[in-house]
Order: sequence, then C-alpha cells, then structure tokens
Amino acid sequence: MNNPHQNARTAIHSRDLIVDRHRQGRPVAVIAAELGISTRTVYKWLRRFRQGGRGALANASSAPARCPRRLARHRIALVLYLRRTYRLTADDDGTANDEMAAYYARRARGGLGLIISEGTFFNDKLGCVAYLNQPGIATDKHIDGWRKTTTAVHACGVPIICQLMHGGRVSAPRCLHQGQSPVSASDGQSDGFVLYTNSGAEKDDRLLQGDWPTVTFPPCHTLTIAEIERSADGFADGAARAVEAGFDGVEVHGANGYLLYQFIDPDLNRRDDAYGGTPEHNVAFAKLVCRKVRAAIGPDKIITLRLSQDGVDSFTGAWAGDTAYAKAVGEALHDCEADALHWSSFDWRDNRDPKSADPIPSILSDASDKPIIVNGGITNGKSAESALTRGQGAMVAVGRPLFARPD
Repeated sequence: MNNPHQNARTAIHSRDLIVDRHRQGRPVAVIAAELGISTRTVYKWLRRFRQGGRGALANASSAPARCPRRLARHRIALVLYLRRTYRLTADDDGTANDEMAAYYARRARGGLGLIISEGTFFNDKLGCVAYLNQPGIATDKHIDGWRKTTTAVHACGVPIICQLMHGGRVSAPRCLHQGQSPVSASDGQSDGFVLYTNSGAEKDDRLLQGDWPTVTFPPCHTLTIAEIERSADGFADGAARAVEAGFDGVEVHGANGYLLYQFIDPDLNRRDDAYGGTPEHNVAFAKLVCRKVRAAIGPDKIITLRLSQDGVDSFTGAWAGDTAYAKAVGEALHDCEADALHWSSFDWRDNRDPKSADPIPSILSDASDKPIIVNGGITNGKSAESALTRGQGAMVAVGRPLFARPD
C-alpha cells in the first residue's frame, strides 16, 4: 500500500536534490539519470524553483518550523564538521593555505548543506591557541588565507561557518608564551595529553627523528571576571573577522574539552560566582560569547553553539547529574543568541546515563526549543534519518565518512 507521508518526503528529497544539482551546473538529462526520474519531472521542479525561489523550497521542506530562516534555508540533510587531521594543517603562523582550500572545496562538491570549519583560534592571548599549526582568524593575513577557502566552497553553492575556539586548560604547552599558564573555569590540571603525542603516528608522518615523548598539560589558573569579558570580546572580534573572510557565520565551540566546555562541565567548574555553581551560571560564559558575537556580526549570520559531555582529555566523560543536567542546560540556553545547538558525541544515542534512555539531543531540543545539529555515529542514510527523527535533529553532522568519501 502506498504511504502518502513517505511519498511526500520522497518528493521533497528529490526536489531538493534537483535544485542543488542544478545550482552545481549539472545538465537536466544528467540530473534525471542520476536520480532515476524523468527529465519532465526535473523541468517541473526547476520551473517551480524559478517561480518561488530557493527560500520557498526551504520553507516547504522538512526543516522544523521553529528552525530560523537563516539556518533553515541551508538544510539539505548533512552538515560536514571538518576536524583537521595531523596530516593536513595550516601554515606555522596559523594561515589557512591552498591545500586546505582544495580539501574543503572537494567536500563541498559532494553536495553538502553546510560546512563547519575546524577549530580556529581568534587571538594569541590567555592561551587561546590550542595546538601547533591550528588555523587562526586573528590577523589580516589569516583573513586573506581563509578567503580562499570560503570562495572555493561558495563556488560549489555551499555555505560555510567558522568554528571559533579557545583551548583553555588543554592548550598545548608548546603554544603558550614563555611563563604563561593555561586558563580555565577553575584552578587545576588536566590529566590528559596532547593528541598524537602518545604514539609514533605523528612522528612517522612528519618524518621526525629522535625521542617522541608524551606531552602533558601544565597546571591552569582560574579566569577572573575581567578575563572572561576579554575572552568573550576575543570571540566577537574573531567572528567579525570571519565574516570579513567570507564565512556565513560562526560556531562557538563549547565542547570537547576546550575552554567553554570547562565552564559548562559541572565537575570542572567549581566557581561560586555568576559563572559557576548552577547549570544556569555554568552556561553564562557561553551565552555571553554568543551575545557579543551576535552584536558583532548582526542578525542575518548563522551562530551555532557546540556542546558535548566528553573532551580531548576525557573521551568517556559524562556530566554529573546525567540527563537532568542536560535538561537544565537546555533550559538555560533557551534565550541564547545561538540559532542552533550542535551536539557532539561518539554516538548520539549514548547519553551515558544508566537511569534514562532519552538521547541528549532530544532532551536539549525539548528544553531549549532550539534546532539541534546531531553528531556521532552517523555513517549512512539510515542512521542519519534516525538522528533526524528519534534524535529530533534539524540537521546531522558527518565527519569521518566524508573525509574518506567526499561524494
């Protein structure tokens, strides 16, 4: 028996594919052959597209009604989160280079709805730079370097946003100024290590000789209120430079062990002021950053906020308070300036709470009333569909599968 809901969804999916492939310059006959439909059907949808515009198609698509227009118009079903491997890096001064532009553009040609860049430092203050050869958006040279990438990606009809991050207590000691200590929500020291220094993989890749010791993180100091304000201003300045470089918005990195994560995680944040002590106070720094970023880039650019339970120094981390804490975080972010929340995990279904089976993306969606970008364990169409329904995702973020197979 025909399922009218399934038929409607198939029509929407085909329509979006037709329009996107047409924008990439594919001939009508090629589009029809690739999708297994008639050229008449292709012409029909293209005619409606020309009459109503891309925005009309997006409004009629399966994007959630509460999804803001500036985000909904970019929804195709996949978001690429590019996490740089140690084999492909920025120049020594943090300038994005031609190799990076080619890498991003190659993934854009596969038909993505959005690209989120790798983590990018916005200045060289308070230990912001997290690792060697990390790209930056702190100087005019950085702007010029990134403009090559944004131009190449836009030529494929794909928007791209810049992920802004501060390393906090897990900034590599080789990136700190002499005598400088890393910063965090509270005093302490990560018991993790700089990625790739625990094995010979990077040494072999770089054709290095000699000892290859594991690099650990030094003790960190608590950010003062004044330093929190300065750091938030740094995010905003970086966002303005990112837009100047051609990015369509920014992602504020509050996940994976970095500075804003260190405030949101209740085990790492032991403050008792306006920036710690309760879920609402723990997310106050992230909200401050998003508010200053919005003021810097205006109402029409995309802002997403990335969240996670685990970090680079705790791959099995879980929030104290479990799903109840996740709900409180979502409620506290209800009035955040971010257009969407981006949940990062190894498997979005694993909430790491033995007392609940509710996926955290679903909890955050209900509590914040914001669109959720779902990441983790999404390897094919079936798992993506599950994340968009059971996980209540507005979009899905895919990394490793697209590194290997850009198409």
